[in-house]
Amino acid sequence: MIVGDTLSRYSARRSQLLSGTASPGEVLEAAGDLLRRRSRLETEGVDAALRGLGRPQVEAWLKAQKPQSLQPVLLRAAEEAVEVALDGGEEADMWRVSALEGLSARDRAASAAHALAVWEGFHGALDGESAQLRDRFLAALQSLDSALHPRARWFIPLNPQRRQERDLLEPAEQDAAWWFSARASCDDLVATWTANPQTLTAHLQDCDACRADMADAAPVDMPPRRHLTADDLWRLDMGLLSEDERTRLDAHTARCGECAQAVLALDEGEAAIEEALDMEEDGTVARSARTSRAPVSHRAHAARLPEQREVLDERRDFRVVLVRERQRVRLLVQPLSGRTVTAAVFLSPGRPSLKPAHGPEGIAFDLTSASSTGARSAHLSVQAGSETLERDFAF
Repeated sequence: MIVGDTLSRYSARRSQLLSGTASPGEVLEAAGDLLRRRSRLETEGVDAALRGLGRPQVEAWLKAQKPQSLQPVLLRAAEEAVEVALDGGEEADMWRVSALEGLSARDRAASAAHALAVWEGFHGALDGESAQLRDRFLAALQSLDSALHPRARWFIPLNPQRRQERDLLEPAEQDAAWWFSARASCDDLVATWTANPQTLTAHLQDCDACRADMADAAPVDMPPRRHLTADDLWRLDMGLLSEDERTRLDAHTARCGECAQAVLALDEGEAAIEEALDMEEDGTVARSARTSRAPVSHRAHAARLPEQREVLDERRDFRVVLVRERQRVRLLVQPLSGRTVTAAVFLSPGRPSLKPAHGPEGIAFDLTSASSTGARSAHLSVQAGSETLERDFAF
């Protein structure tokens, strides 16, 4: 996308605005697009178009607005933007165009809000239920921005196009339009997503946000802890591990299927011994030979139990559960009360996001393959009706 094409696109919005065939929502969006870029675009006819919108038309438009629907649009755009950086091939242009359309959707909502304020200046402020709908619309946009603005780094692969869009905006509009402006100079960060550069560019050294991102990613990108050795397993079996060592072993086997299987083999071997001893005529004497073994309570619980479930969050409409099994880790988003729920899980930049699977328990994300690459944390986004959840979690 070049500047000329971008200008042509906004000029076409003016033609649509003046055609007299645009819907009230299209009038508000197009008028806001032009007013927010008045220094670069022709705005003649915009005021007349807004004056021509009647109050019932604007009120009907407000009733139909669902700004929360922009969240999955932006999350998909974030995923596609990362694909631009990771793919680099023929499909990169396709990902780029689609991701930019997601950002444009958020910008059109900002334009509609801007034009609505101008419309109220012409026709008088909305009141009653209409004022409540307006406030709800603006508050929902603010809530969306509060949740996703900190994730602006996902859109860095689109920076050349984002800068063009940002620079067309009026200076007073640029900072508020975070989808175009936030992290728009942080191009160098992309190189750290797929490699560990030996030297940092001047930008990476001076940019606080980039340094914070690299610091956050460092624990995720560290190689996994060493696997259990034969000595570790022997000391576990003999009950010689300290409390701290057992805690670390439990934590490791909770995320490492290979070591969990090794510890499970110890348990299964011990169960076989018990079964054989139960068959002995003198069971009491035989069992006394096992005093060197660790009590069952001292063994690695995470490896022995079929699964462990940890509720990460519970809301009125959904529950988020982290499930650790012997050789698998899953994240479940379980709808409650028959609600329709959408969810997405993003790994650190440089790794693809996880694809959901729908099953009887809800939306499931298999974290096992991600864990095997060294990933240890991710970002979860959930939407159910007007309720949203944004949080990082470790696995």
